[in-house]
Amino acid sequence: MSERSRPVIMAGEKVFLSHVLAEDAPLLAQWFADLEFTALLGQQGRSSTLEQEQQWIRENATTRDDQCTFAIMLRDSERLIGTCSLSNINLLHGIAELGIAIGDKTAWGQGYGREAVRLLARYGFRYLNLYNIRLWVHSFNERAYRAYLRAGFREAGRLSGATLFDGRRYDRILMELVREEG
Repeated sequence: MSERSRPVIMAGEKVFLSHVLAEDAPLLAQWFADLEFTALLGQQGRSSTLEQEQQWIRENATTRDDQCTFAIMLRDSERLIGTCSLSNINLLHGIAELGIAIGDKTAWGQGYGREAVRLLARYGFRYLNLYNIRLWVHSFNERAYRAYLRAGFREAGRLSGATLFDGRRYDRILMELVREEG
């Protein structure tokens, strides 16, 4: 592909991060109407409409002082497979919270999410001068937990039984990645 239709913010081997566009709303609405997908994000039983996704894009798709959100695109096809963000950014203390959602189920288990997490962390450390990036994952989402470990995150704490899912209690796990010094 000689010319991309979206700007490349950060690029890896398999994916690149770009802007979330208004035209992405129908696909996001499709993903967030999938109850299996939203359950993995800890939003069991919730779904969203096209109008809600359009509003989300208007409110979140531009970089702000406290948040930056990106589209996760496959490099070879420029297909949108998910979104990722740094939120609750505190530039004074150099901390932020990472979130990621791979909505395209055909992209699950391919290493795309792990690469997107690494790219987003590199963006935070390099361009926002962050020191610590944290995230929360539910213990029932083992695939995400393993991906975060492979991306360099370590477990920093647990809230025992903080998530009720399918009639059972699960831990909410805090993970962090700290910028290497030197």
